[in-house]
Amino acid sequence: MQQELSDISTQIHPDNAQHPQLSQQHGLQHDPNDPTRRPGLRQLSGNMSPQSAGGESAGIDGEGINPDSLQQRLRRLNNVSIEQNSTRVVTLGQRISEYESALTPAVPRQPLGFKVIKRADGQSGSAQLADFPNEILTHILSHLHPDSHASVALVSKRFYALVTTPYAWRMAFQRFFPGSAALVTARKPQSGVWDEDDSDRVRSDIRHFTRLTPRASWRSEYLLRTRLLRSLVRGKPGTSSGGIGSSARSSQSGKKASAVLTYNTKLPSAVNHIHATFKSSGKKPPRVIHGASDVGVASASDPTCGKVEKWGLDDPFGFAQLDEVVPHIIPYGIGEGPAAVPNVMDVSQPYGLLGGEGFPGGRVFYRATGEFRGKYLGQEPGLVEAHPDIPKIPELSEGICSVWIAKSSSVPYLTQSLVGILTGSSLGVVTAYALGNFPSGPRYAAGEISARWVLSPGVPIIALKVDDNYSQKRQTLNRVWAVALNALGEVYYLVQPPTAPGSKTKADGSVKLAWHTGRSTYWHLVEATRRQARPDESGRNAVRGAYSPRSPSTSQGLAKDQMAAEAREIEKFLRYKPAHFRKVCYGWDMRRKLEVDFASDDEHGAGESVFIIDCGLEEDQTSAIRRFQRSITSKSQLDDQPADSPESTVEIASAPSIFGGSSIRSSSPNSSGSPLLRQVLTASGKLSPPAVVSPVKPGLDDWCETVLHSKGLSDWQITATCLDASQLALVTCFEDPLKDPADSTSSLPATPSDIPGRRAIFFAVGTNQGKVLLWNAREAHTGDGLHPIRIVQTESPEISCLALSALYLVHGGSDGLVQAWDPLASTLDPIRTINSRTPSRIPRHLLTVNPALRTSNFSAVGAIYLDPDPTVLHGIVAFGTFVRYWAYSSSNHATGRKRRQRHSDIHGRVTGRRHGGGVQGYIAAEAEELRNEQQHQAREQARLRSRFGVGLGDLTEEEAIRYAEMVSQEAFLADEQRRASASDTGSAADFDTTSSSGSTITPDPSVTGPSPLAASSSAHNDATDESDYELQIQAAIRLSLLEGVNDMGASPRASSSGEYDIPITIKERRGKRSSSSSPSSSHTPIVKRAESPGPAESSSKPIVDADLEFALQLSLAEEESRKASLAALDGEDEFPSLGGSGLGKGKGRAL
Repeated sequence: MQQELSDISTQIHPDNAQHPQLSQQHGLQHDPNDPTRRPGLRQLSGNMSPQSAGGESAGIDGEGINPDSLQQRLRRLNNVSIEQNSTRVVTLGQRISEYESALTPAVPRQPLGFKVIKRADGQSGSAQLADFPNEILTHILSHLHPDSHASVALVSKRFYALVTTPYAWRMAFQRFFPGSAALVTARKPQSGVWDEDDSDRVRSDIRHFTRLTPRASWRSEYLLRTRLLRSLVRGKPGTSSGGIGSSARSSQSGKKASAVLTYNTKLPSAVNHIHATFKSSGKKPPRVIHGASDVGVASASDPTCGKVEKWGLDDPFGFAQLDEVVPHIIPYGIGEGPAAVPNVMDVSQPYGLLGGEGFPGGRVFYRATGEFRGKYLGQEPGLVEAHPDIPKIPELSEGICSVWIAKSSSVPYLTQSLVGILTGSSLGVVTAYALGNFPSGPRYAAGEISARWVLSPGVPIIALKVDDNYSQKRQTLNRVWAVALNALGEVYYLVQPPTAPGSKTKADGSVKLAWHTGRSTYWHLVEATRRQARPDESGRNAVRGAYSPRSPSTSQGLAKDQMAAEAREIEKFLRYKPAHFRKVCYGWDMRRKLEVDFASDDEHGAGESVFIIDCGLEEDQTSAIRRFQRSITSKSQLDDQPADSPESTVEIASAPSIFGGSSIRSSSPNSSGSPLLRQVLTASGKLSPPAVVSPVKPGLDDWCETVLHSKGLSDWQITATCLDASQLALVTCFEDPLKDPADSTSSLPATPSDIPGRRAIFFAVGTNQGKVLLWNAREAHTGDGLHPIRIVQTESPEISCLALSALYLVHGGSDGLVQAWDPLASTLDPIRTINSRTPSRIPRHLLTVNPALRTSNFSAVGAIYLDPDPTVLHGIVAFGTFVRYWAYSSSNHATGRKRRQRHSDIHGRVTGRRHGGGVQGYIAAEAEELRNEQQHQAREQARLRSRFGVGLGDLTEEEAIRYAEMVSQEAFLADEQRRASASDTGSAADFDTTSSSGSTITPDPSVTGPSPLAASSSAHNDATDESDYELQIQAAIRLSLLEGVNDMGASPRASSSGEYDIPITIKERRGKRSSSSSPSSSHTPIVKRAESPGPAESSSKPIVDADLEFALQLSLAEEESRKASLAALDGEDEFPSLGGSGLGKGKGRAL
């Protein structure tokens, strides 16, 4: 074989020598004379091993490998091998390995890592990182992970300054949170071409959001927001105040910490109102109030342990339903009757429950937090008739359409406890009630009426909103603090609270004082929302549809007769039905929604925003969202405007009032009622209607209307709305720490654009298509309206509830699905699923209490409440009669590279710091959990064994059952054998004693069934041939039976052997006829046993022989005993017989 390889190599080398210009290796052609190939050969020479290069220095020059010397080395292999063969034995395959090693130079092993080579010339041919300008370097550093910024800051002072600048962190924030850019990315078509008519696709490099902390910077906001989102994804249970198990009563139970707790509220209907305080104050734990508006019942609980208090459950009170009281009335004022709505409710953790009956004649119900019984809040009848300046309210046709109760002490304190409760009725009346006494003001009882106004007589007040963060500075700046909305879309607002009366005596009625107190302030109308009259041929609707009286104010200076005339005019409108207003006015809708941003600020003392949402729930209505933003226009600005401008902002006209005096009437260009009114009156020649009286102010309010657009919004139904209710979202511009000029300790931003988020808040709506749309509620007015910054498509078929904070958005679907989303679109998927879909089956006991639940969706989410502090991951959601409270940990973890201790997740398993862990950690966690489970089972078995005596050794339950079956079967077989032995003995004795007369026919035995001996013989008859043995047994038994039969042919003990189960002793008769007597009394009586099966067929033959011998001996012994007794008693007769033949009965025997 080696000779053949040498011949082949000899044939190959001359061929290569004849063509030295081209050499082919691995399919590539190389020219050895080409100088361009020299570097490659140098590289090969540098990588050759010392073994391959040793001894061949002559063939290798200083620059590379000579091909001729390489060929010589290959040729010389044959000669070298011949010389080696002469001295030593060549290993098989050695020549092949040497041949391959010669052709392929070995590459020396290089150590891992980088090799630093210093340049000889010292000049760099490329740009260094430090040569870039600061703008490019900042942009590059913004791509780094936040954990790497600390390392980069240690490079140099320049890098430290670049890393710590807000620009780098702002770029990193914008890259991690795309915001409105995600709306474009998520909907970009595959072709890459945008639809020009799609208004939802908006791209912006500015991020609008609400800050998480008061003095946040771009760095702190980025780090804190990403950390909280990771904590929400991880779902670790919180251990701080407000966490599950943090209260004293739950900490003593020793239960494992959990992040979610679900419990029953014990209410008879679905929960749709929630208010909570998650932070414990002193010894008081967190507390939640949850109520059901349809029945007017609420309960309170501790969410950290799920304990429901007795408050609200002991009171048997409950609202009547609309279809039960007035079944013929169509709700929401659509029919011909009075306006009616389902029952309404509002709850407050500090103050209690407030409910209103929506049917005609309904009243207001109030239950304080510290009281177990509630009460109706009514008025004193009969006192109004004595005061002509007070309008008479028809209570039988009035229902409660909207309620509000204070959530904090701000409004009750600044109003001297006059306004703690507000209610709006179906007749357009707003009533205020007090919530306890004020130290320096008049003494009002809790729930006592304190103020009253008539805003829109005959038109229901369907929504009320009050600023729960109202402050003294806001009151000084005349900020809006209360807003009311009626069924025609008109918006009324208050800028000053009512003034309490100087003295309050018992002689003055509460109702009279309430009307007089209401005149101390004035409800202003947003002119842009004034009702629109329907045009008709006669023009009467323009007068009747555009005018509505209101309660006057003391600042107007009206006389008593003028106030009385105003009251009569109000009473006239109170008698109108909803059908009248639908006929003469546009826009009747009692299912509108209202949202108000009281903290919006334009830095000029105004800027409040009012959102009116047309839900489009009726057949002839479409969904629409309008925003009205307030601004103050001074008189100097009004004088500079041209008088002939058709689009003037505010029009001032001095017109005489129908009650005397003069007034100032302001109209907005957006008010479509005024131009139509002027046109109709000009055509018909009628006088102008009475002007609305308003107090004179140095500045006039102007409301700018902006429409919120979205593609397809008009085709959907709006089912839920919400505004951001976090702490910093409720702070005005002059209350913001980053914009407070009096604060010299903090470095204020140079421009408002440097404030993270630009003081924006989110406004969200949910639709019946499962979509959630988000807008920037404080975006500046544009001519084409506002467009959404995010559209979330959920998995729910319909959105039933929404909640929004500065960190995340939580939606609740009609199927019970509750998920958390990131409004800034760091991920397009839900961050966490808080509650999965729930079944819609209604419990039977709830249907018995409230049959109206049959038509309701019991699985829909009724209410969601989030902690106002966005850095605390607490919240509660209600679905059906259950609530689910979550408290996730928001603690920070070290970001260094030190080894961290492993901690447990929510299930107690040991995992790593990163979410999910590795495979090894998962295996270790599962093994640890299995060991814990085995230890727990062992302890439990030991406890049961020591207490109850259960358990047998180390047998499992199944093994113990099998062992018991085996023992019972053995005991059963042993018992059967014992019974068979006793039965054989008793049968032989019976056969001997129960004999009949000396007839040759063998009578049937007295015992029923086959004898055990016969059964045993028949069992072995098939196995062995025992016919002779069987005949002997039968002959012996037959002889014993024949010998025991008396002369009368009957057995003397036949009757006793088969009828009783107790021992019976037969006394022997003495006399001449002793031949028929029984054996002596010394004979042991035999007790008849119950019928039992014969002995086992597996009995052995020795046992059968012993039984046969014992039976024969017993029969012989009995026979000898009988003969001896007869011989001893022969001739003696204890009972001599009477005379006669002894034949027959009765008199024959006596003769």
